Amino acid sequence: MGAIVLGRIHLRWCMGCGVPVLEDPTCGRCGLDTAEVRITPPGDARPAFREDIIRIRGLIDDQFGDDTGTAIIPDGCIVLLNKAPDIDRTDEVIVGGCVVGARRFSLLGEDKFLPRPVSATAIAPIISRNWVQVDEDAAAIIRDKKASTLAVGIADCADGIEPGADVVVLDPQRRPVSVGVSKMDSREMRGHKRGTAVKTRWVVPVSQCPVPHVNACWEDVLEANDKVMKRRAAEARDFISKIARESGLPVAVSYSGGKDSLATLLLVLDAGIKPSLIFVDTGLEFAQTRMNVAEVGRRYDLEVISENAGDSFWKNLPRFGPPAKDFRWCCKTCKLGPATQLIQKHFPGGVLSFIGQRAYESQQRAQKGRVWRNPWTPNQLAASPIQKWSALHVWFYLMAKKAPVNELYEKGLERIGCFMCPASDLAELRLVRRLCPEYARWQNFLEDYAIRSSCPREWLEYDLWRWKRTPKSVLDEIGVADIHPSGAPSETSDLEFRSTSGYNPCVEGLSMEGVFSRTLDMGRVANMMNIIGEVTTSPDGGIAETMSITVFKEGPVMIKARDEKELVKKGKLLKEVVFRAMNCAGCGICLARCPTDSLSLEGQVVVDTRSCTHCAACLGPCPAVRFQPDQLDI
Repeated sequence: MGAIVLGRIHLRWCMGCGVPVLEDPTCGRCGLDTAEVRITPPGDARPAFREDIIRIRGLIDDQFGDDTGTAIIPDGCIVLLNKAPDIDRTDEVIVGGCVVGARRFSLLGEDKFLPRPVSATAIAPIISRNWVQVDEDAAAIIRDKKASTLAVGIADCADGIEPGADVVVLDPQRRPVSVGVSKMDSREMRGHKRGTAVKTRWVVPVSQCPVPHVNACWEDVLEANDKVMKRRAAEARDFISKIARESGLPVAVSYSGGKDSLATLLLVLDAGIKPSLIFVDTGLEFAQTRMNVAEVGRRYDLEVISENAGDSFWKNLPRFGPPAKDFRWCCKTCKLGPATQLIQKHFPGGVLSFIGQRAYESQQRAQKGRVWRNPWTPNQLAASPIQKWSALHVWFYLMAKKAPVNELYEKGLERIGCFMCPASDLAELRLVRRLCPEYARWQNFLEDYAIRSSCPREWLEYDLWRWKRTPKSVLDEIGVADIHPSGAPSETSDLEFRSTSGYNPCVEGLSMEGVFSRTLDMGRVANMMNIIGEVTTSPDGGIAETMSITVFKEGPVMIKARDEKELVKKGKLLKEVVFRAMNCAGCGICLARCPTDSLSLEGQVVVDTRSCTHCAACLGPCPAVRFQPDQLDI
């Protein structure tokens, strides 16, 4: 997948101390020059905790034999993880200042470790699984030409190799030659059949050194980064003081129970300000998050002002169906709504809210400034002191402060939020199932919904409820052509529309998510949508789009806009168009309004897409549109 650049990659390494160093060309502990660590953008590396290391070592041992995990990740060294773009989840593993491999989660299977040349060198003397030995001639060709391993050159191999396994190719002296993916099983390799036995991913130079290993602890890391972090913290404190002074508003910190909001809180306290702590309980929080909020409030003697969404999510599920990455109605009902109520109730005159937002989290956040106003909560002036901090800046700051970090990070979660957030990858959701008892209720709903909606098996098995429009890369990975639920709501019920709209706190943008009460005739709807804009449709005709408005055959709708006024206008236009398409009585009232004669009556009104100018002049009084503007649920 393509690289995603959200900011400068600050990661460097001191080979003398065996520690990561951010930004500076020299180590703050020993004074030696630091070297750049080449990781995949966006390059927001984070510490590997004990549970992470145990899992990764276990993967390596399962694939390559006992003790190979410790050979690649030795005891006593600093380990980092860097999330790289992929179909689901891939974490590069950084040891000794280099990427030693990657932990990759496959939608069709479990985690795998993808070794790099440095790893192959480390495990070659002890590897007992997934190895292939070639003769001298084959080894020379592979090294010189970066060629794949042909079956005819294989002298021996481990038992139990399966196609698709990651293997290490060895020469007669059992030195690593290459790392690649098996195309045959062990029996076929030993049979010297024609063809490629191992497709080369990496060639291992003869001069390749094993994993650099210097014993170090996190206290060493903090010492090496002391100057960097003092500089960063001082700038953030100055920013906080300046904004607080200029705004003249009461100060609060929006606290989520995550690392970024905790670092933001401590910076505000360091700036000499004692803020209120704002916590919005979405009703979908981990128990550990609620405990952390209470602990932080006690430790720093802060007033915790909270608002609870209660059962809002569960009550709205029958209306909207499962939320998705591209259909986040839950953000409005469970986060934005309660947050707006909280601010209006406790800060009617306005509030300066410091928020732990970082540019490295998403493209939307990377494009934002450090200070902004939420158009749906105008009483709130929001500011982010850590907008340009990487995750390691945050972690080093929290470690130095010995801060009460949410325990879920050490259990393997990368980000803390709603336990069933559709933005999660499948690898993380499977971990959440083990960590969160509340997930059982969500799973039960999904299973019932899948039966009612005649969802295919893959929809539930791979948690494809996370998309309204599943990416082709995901469908290709699991080997299906389409995944849309085949079931439909009642075709005879009155058509109704429900929506929730506002500033989306998860993706930082204005949007509306809505749903029509029954399946739509997409031929009619797509044709009538030309009234407001040029329409494109999916190959199967189940999706129609125009002007950042997306309509699905099953009823869901997504609308994006630059401001509130545009969002409301688009919502009204779309509702009128769909009601006309579905309920047209064929009266012909609208034909006379069209300045280009692009409407005709064929039992129902039809738009001539060749001449329609999308002026919407034909809209207006219509017996098919039985609603008033104030009925829009926006």
